[in-house]
Amino acid sequence: MIALESDRLRAEIDPAFGARVTALWDRRVGREWLVTGPREGGDVYGGAQARGWDECFPTVAPCEDPDWGSLRDHGLLWGRPWKVAAHGQTIRATFEEGRFAFTRTLDLHGATLTASYELESRADRPLPWMWSQHLLLASRPGERILAEGAWGWTDGDGAASWPIEDGRDLSLVEGPEAGFARKLYARVPDEARAALFGEEGGIALEWSGAEAPALGLWIDWGGWSEGAPVHQLALEPATASADDLATARKRNAARVLDPGAIADWRVAITLLDPP
Repeated sequence: MIALESDRLRAEIDPAFGARVTALWDRRVGREWLVTGPREGGDVYGGAQARGWDECFPTVAPCEDPDWGSLRDHGLLWGRPWKVAAHGQTIRATFEEGRFAFTRTLDLHGATLTASYELESRADRPLPWMWSQHLLLASRPGERILAEGAWGWTDGDGAASWPIEDGRDLSLVEGPEAGFARKLYARVPDEARAALFGEEGGIALEWSGAEAPALGLWIDWGGWSEGAPVHQLALEPATASADDLATARKRNAARVLDPGAIADWRVAITLLDPP
């Protein structure tokens, strides 16, 4: 493990396992904000794999793609070794494959951890792709979810309602006994801020819709996975309101990177003080 530390936050990264961020420890209130647990690999991303903060590229859900072939669940990056270099309050991690290099640089300043991304195409033809940040939060019953700058909510197939849907307040964290799970998406036309907050403070993600024009919201109050339900929340800045590259391409929502081109974007993650 490699760590970044400030007087407010300790972040831990596992270079050998997808450069997964395994801990976001709030030193002020003594709380771990990420879902923790032993690492489990494989090509299926189930309840045993749903830990920490991974990067999903070039898909989230598994699919067949004419350029990539068979894409595994949650993409090519998680669970695989990355090259990592640490210097001061910065950790730079890179995953390289024949067609691309994907780099995430983490910079820690006080209560804010900024993730800066760079995707370089090394392919000899245009490269279709999508990305989603997969940061699984250890939410607690009674806490609240905030989604500012997010509009046009869908469930992937049709229109959805936020925050009230069928009489249920989706912005209120319920306990695992609820047996409820829901995945929603929203458009981010400009600046966005998604947060989880409560009596112990909170955690907020901020990014630009010009760089990542979607928000994925994964709510799981003990409704997934079958046979081994978990309790978690994911606030997911993303490049498309879809869970797989095939669907994003059908909707003309996939990104395309020309040979030799570079795409870059960033997300700032900040711990919030208690009220």
